[in-house]
Amino acid sequence: MPGDTAADTLRSAHDALDGGDTKNARELAQSVLIAAKASGDRRLQANALACLAQCDRIGSRLRRAADTARRAAQIFESLSDTEGEARSLATLSQVSMLLGRTDEAYESAVLSLRLCEAQGASQQLVIAHTTLGVVSCWAGNFERAHQCLETAIVVGEKCDPPVSGFQPRLNQSWVEAFRLVDERYRTGAMSSLERMERLVGEFHQLEGASHDAALMAGLAPMTHTIACVMSALLAAWQGHIKESQRAMTVAERSLLGTVSWLDALVRWGAAELAWAQRDWAAAETALAEMKALSLTVEYEQLACTAQQLLIQVLEEQGKTEAVRLEHRGLRVRERRLVTESLEGRLAVVDSRLSARRSERSLQEALLASKQFEKWSLEDALTGLANRRHAEQVLAERLRAAAAHGRPLTVAMIDVDKFKRINDQFSHAVGDRVLKTLGAIMASLVREHDLAARWAGDEFVILFADAEEHIARQACGRMHTAIAAFDWELIAAGLAVSVSIGLSQAAAGDTLDELLDRSDERMYESKSMTLDPLDGLGPAEPDAARVMPVGRIPRQ
Repeated sequence: MPGDTAADTLRSAHDALDGGDTKNARELAQSVLIAAKASGDRRLQANALACLAQCDRIGSRLRRAADTARRAAQIFESLSDTEGEARSLATLSQVSMLLGRTDEAYESAVLSLRLCEAQGASQQLVIAHTTLGVVSCWAGNFERAHQCLETAIVVGEKCDPPVSGFQPRLNQSWVEAFRLVDERYRTGAMSSLERMERLVGEFHQLEGASHDAALMAGLAPMTHTIACVMSALLAAWQGHIKESQRAMTVAERSLLGTVSWLDALVRWGAAELAWAQRDWAAAETALAEMKALSLTVEYEQLACTAQQLLIQVLEEQGKTEAVRLEHRGLRVRERRLVTESLEGRLAVVDSRLSARRSERSLQEALLASKQFEKWSLEDALTGLANRRHAEQVLAERLRAAAAHGRPLTVAMIDVDKFKRINDQFSHAVGDRVLKTLGAIMASLVREHDLAARWAGDEFVILFADAEEHIARQACGRMHTAIAAFDWELIAAGLAVSVSIGLSQAAAGDTLDELLDRSDERMYESKSMTLDPLDGLGPAEPDAARVMPVGRIPRQ
């Protein structure tokens, strides 16, 4: 296949993607890749791989898309093709985000952005800011997400010709929707719909004014469905039932025919519409379908969101046992997502950055890498190690324990009735409680132990070279320190207690098994009315391994 013919074929593949014909687009790109390999044309190979990654992204073959985008980026890098590398890294970031691989998604988004910034205002720079915004959303930093997307709109206006702000504005409404859902999950209510209402109105104006609103190949057919669902969510939350129903009807009709993550998104809209009408059975069914569809198309982050929403709907119906099972499933899913994230991504960033020719861009990128390293290993609120760091250290220490017979004990710690603290005293007080608990833990653990914030109001402590009875004594001291702290210095009437579950690593334990056992014992401790540290006396070795540490009752 001659070079000009191959380029024409790739253009046809991108046109097919824009027209919603993913199957034909993939076949065309695959034929170009085969020809490029036969001729040894590495640039053509990279472009074909980049197109195939987009095809798999649109077609919900996300793991394959991640591998293909990564290969394309590596070839572009070896060819010093900055534009191609940035484009492939943006695709890799977006796919990694959907898979729940937040570390790789963030890294790829930052590197794509740094590469594009040296080229000035361009559509690719708009894509890079947009990508970093959506990744920041899934990382839970909603305000940073809004800022990145607002920057994307400003950059688009400076391009020649200008790039439509429709997709960044649509993504802002997406970010705001997830911020509101997160707020409702944490507090039980949404504070204000004003920003969501403004964003929906703005992207509808831009949608009508632009004939080329989608930024990347293949996204145009999707944007209409997303826009309809965002409108339906807003209307449902405002109590405008008929308006929400109309938007949902259009959204359902706009689905592409083959199952994709859009089907899961539409089920979310249906669930919120049922929720607004207090039809809990319909909402539960829609959310169960949303979770199943998300897992079918490998959209792990959306599956986690579906499970959080399902927990709330089950709570509204008083289904206590079902709530407990969904909480357990959510914990397992979140833990698996962290475990599946590729290790060593920071080293890859360093190697790429060292190859940059421009000293100025190298220094800027190194700064970004250092900022990311701090972000990726430390919890911003408490200053303790974060979950990712704790998982890495625990995996290493489990291997050492198995190889050298060293004892290892894990404590899982949960703040009792933390939601009540937030509701009664404010989230600012809740944050101060978490910071104080983090400081108490950091002051009491030994040099080689590791205290980490696990998630929300959960902490974990890794006791190195310590059998359970030693860790039990340390947890007893921690209970004493927490009980002795004058919490009214933070807020009048405030009292804080924690529940702790201990488990010592046994032969053959996996990371998940050890953590699950600690988690189980922590929940067992919540049901105990007395602190089992008091009055037990020395425990037998076997009994000590299974006995949970209980909670100090509130005074």
